[in-house]
Amino acid sequence: MLLYKNEEDRNKMNNYYRTSDMIKLLKYFPDISPIVDLTIVENEQDFISNASYIGTLKNNRVDTLKSNINSLNTDNKGIGEDFLELIRYIKTKDSNAVLALFNTLNKPSERYDRYAGISIGVELGEYIKIDAVGKGFDGREVSKNLYTHERYDIPWFDLRNINLDNFRDYRTYLVNDEEYKKTREERVEYLSKIGYKSEIINNAIPEKYVEIPDFIWVDVIKNFLKILEKEEDILRADDVTSFAISGHTEGKRYLPWQLFDKSRGGK
Repeated sequence: MLLYKNEEDRNKMNNYYRTSDMIKLLKYFPDISPIVDLTIVENEQDFISNASYIGTLKNNRVDTLKSNINSLNTDNKGIGEDFLELIRYIKTKDSNAVLALFNTLNKPSERYDRYAGISIGVELGEYIKIDAVGKGFDGREVSKNLYTHERYDIPWFDLRNINLDNFRDYRTYLVNDEEYKKTREERVEYLSKIGYKSEIINNAIPEKYVEIPDFIWVDVIKNFLKILEKEEDILRADDVTSFAISGHTEGKRYLPWQLFDKSRGGK
């Protein structure tokens, strides 16, 4: 078992695809990451030996080594899983597969019950590109470039002046009714496939697109965009100059899980 709080373990955890993304976000933008108690369980015996501690962890992500990322693609609800059964299953797909387990500072929501999924691409000193999907969606769609409902392009030197009054002036795309209907159908199909009941999903995801609420954009502006400019020198010193942050909202907050850059590798 590897624990984020132990520096030696943390160095090993950086070899894993998704876990390293979570560690980067915790390092550079700790105030927007909801993750605590980040832990890697490496195999079934590891799980059994540490069952008491693991029982305190509520959330999971399936992970594997950066050098092996294309061999594993297991989607799940992320909460309320049988972790022992899950690790047995993923080992049949990839001998290097592990479970990243953790808690969050907030009570985790269901995947159909979120205001937005938001991915923020950053070219340090140049521009910010925001791709977002609306209610009932999450970071999966934008982080995998499946589709977007709203897009914003912001020049770097406008960061200091941006606010809610002018934020939508930077919008370059808003989904139309036909395209939204298609994305909604795909989202319902995906959530049904991973175990959610269709009637619940259909009630949760609007039939016509509803723009992401102002209070979400206020949170993004205040707690990320304004902080980003202040962190420019630190990020540049670590050669973190081209990266993306993606995740979803929890309640009225944007609480992403990951930051990935060129060091991540893979797709």
